[in-house]
Amino acid sequence: MSNNINKSKKIVKLVVILIVIISCMVMVPYISGCSVYRIIKESYIGEEESLELPETEIDEAEIKEIGKGDIDIKKSYDIEGEINLVDESARDPFKPFYLQDEEEEEKNVLKLESIYTKDGIEYAEISLNDYPYKLKEGDPLSDSYLVQVINSNSVVLLKGDDILNIFMDEIIYD
Repeated sequence: MSNNINKSKKIVKLVVILIVIISCMVMVPYISGCSVYRIIKESYIGEEESLELPETEIDEAEIKEIGKGDIDIKKSYDIEGEINLVDESARDPFKPFYLQDEEEEEKNVLKLESIYTKDGIEYAEISLNDYPYKLKEGDPLSDSYLVQVINSNSVVLLKGDDILNIFMDEIIYD
């Protein structure tokens, strides 16, 4: 009886091993997406099925024609002139980059040339549209400006309710 039990245990072990092997053979193709035959063939025999690319004829004239079209397209997008974004008005975010000629002609050009003291009175030499004026505090500059304060390196002008502060050798377009 013990002999029969040992034989039945061996048979059960063999059956379990066979079931495991068969289940692996079923599960591997299911997971990997290929058949057991193909796995064995590729791993042991070393043969691998590969897709062969179809033979195609290359037409050199057609390739050159495509290349010419690409070159023509590139030429049509070339920039004809340089764009220079460096501008005096770029310092002020509220001034436009490009001013029209009419606007530039209408604007006054102010430049503080020098500041000096004569007989205890401070004077400022301001050029307005390239005409120099020697002014002291309280003097009007043309019809639009009034000299409010003369500092050591700047002058404060009033234009209506607006205050302009001009520093030495600074050009202001107003």
